[in-house]
Amino acid sequence: MIGSRFCASTARALVILLALGISCLGLADERADLGYYTLVDEQEQLITMTGRELDPGDRYIAGDNRLFEVVGTEGDTVTVRYVETIKLPEIAADLMRTQVAAGEEGQGVIGIYHTHNAESYVPTSGTESKDDGQGDILQVGRALASALEEMGLSVHWSDNSHIPHDGQAYMRSRRTAVELLQKNPDTLLDLHRDATPPEVYESEIDGVPITKVRLVVGRQNQNRDANLEYAKRIKAVADDMYPGLIEGIFDAKGNYNQDLGPKTILLEFGAHTTSLEQAEQAAEYFAKVIPAAAGLTAGTKGEAERQIGGGARRAIVWMIVAAAIVVVGFLLISQGKIGSLAGFFRREAGLGPEHDNEEDQQ
Repeated sequence: MIGSRFCASTARALVILLALGISCLGLADERADLGYYTLVDEQEQLITMTGRELDPGDRYIAGDNRLFEVVGTEGDTVTVRYVETIKLPEIAADLMRTQVAAGEEGQGVIGIYHTHNAESYVPTSGTESKDDGQGDILQVGRALASALEEMGLSVHWSDNSHIPHDGQAYMRSRRTAVELLQKNPDTLLDLHRDATPPEVYESEIDGVPITKVRLVVGRQNQNRDANLEYAKRIKAVADDMYPGLIEGIFDAKGNYNQDLGPKTILLEFGAHTTSLEQAEQAAEYFAKVIPAAAGLTAGTKGEAERQIGGGARRAIVWMIVAAAIVVVGFLLISQGKIGSLAGFFRREAGLGPEHDNEEDQQ
């Protein structure tokens, strides 16, 4: 009886562990004090600023396509070295604009959610975060969803709450991401805002004030290469259609639930120091970039598959890593070294005390 209860509990914990996958690895931290890091090159030239903590080996593609690699951090200063100037994917301009104008029904499916749903904009709401979880970032998501729907795309937007904004937020939002994946989206977008001085993100397009958008790719999952190519496609399309919309691309430590699939990206719409109105306006422009970047029309589909699909070939390596994690977790549980692990995963999966009672009754 005890053995069967242990096996049931362990099996359930392992299933949840496998479902969580490698999201448990490489959880990236963001500063909680609204402070920021300044990235400078070896000649002490300012490259950018971010509220994201970075590690040596992390990379950043700047707005002018210069690629930098993090060397080290001292205090609030991150030193980076220039690597090269990259070439973005070539996407025919006529394909971009033709598909945007067409707006054919059923061109593609988009999933949108918010891991940090409490994030807000101080100039608009007077606070950087709302305790009830109804942050301004949700309105940015709603604006993006509406703009995409007007173009004939099917959009599934989730306003699920994942508060508090702590180290487990991505594990909680993973449930939402998995729910959205059941809708078979062509791309999955996690919308955030950064924490920097306003000048980092403030821009304008055709005289209209907007916030720039920064793309973040997690480099600790099997889809890293595919998602990085997707980010480059987004920047290539945006640079052609709306120069000044994309601030840059971080290829940084973390997973951000991007192990769930290719064309899964984290987007930062401005910072807490910019306004909601500017972020919503940026969403209007960004919506017109997504179809060509994601390959959602006949003209761009094959091209996108060729450019983005290559990263998926490394999935087998990460499947082995995930399997190893499961085995290690099983051994640790069986040896009683982390007896609370099964309970933790049950709670994270929404399995309450009643499940323990069910096991006791068996």
